[in-house]
Amino acid sequence: MRTIAHAPEGLRPFAAFGEYCRYGTELSEMQRELAILVVLRDVAYGWQHHAPLGLATGLTEEQLHLIREGRAPRDLEPPELTLCEFALEITAWRRPPQRIEEAVHSFFTPRQIVDFALLVSYYMAVAAMTIVLDVSLEAPEVLLREQVWQAKYGGETG
Repeated sequence: MRTIAHAPEGLRPFAAFGEYCRYGTELSEMQRELAILVVLRDVAYGWQHHAPLGLATGLTEEQLHLIREGRAPRDLEPPELTLCEFALEITAWRRPPQRIEEAVHSFFTPRQIVDFALLVSYYMAVAAMTIVLDVSLEAPEVLLREQVWQAKYGGETG
């Protein structure tokens, strides 16, 4: 956000959109982190921020490894597996196959589906800007402070 602050009029609405995506959706914290991790799997900055949060939601190291490789962990619960597959299709710029679309509609409400699409879209924008603007990872102590804050204030809201 410090980088985007060079355009303050853009930062305000972008930050508000991000706040909604992170804390205002009707998705569980694990579902949100799954989406974020799929999107950021090739973005070191984002992965460093969100892999620990994914672990805190109950994801395993092996599941994170598979996500990082661009694969959906088969041992996820069916709704989360479906969201992971859905996010992999979206981030590949493909329309999801019918079986995934049907599964998404069987597990989630229309609001949750739109929330998920908004979340993925937001983090695709974050990923693009992180890469294009060459955003550097914070110092370890700053990253740790952010993770502690997230653990305290970024918990279950969906």
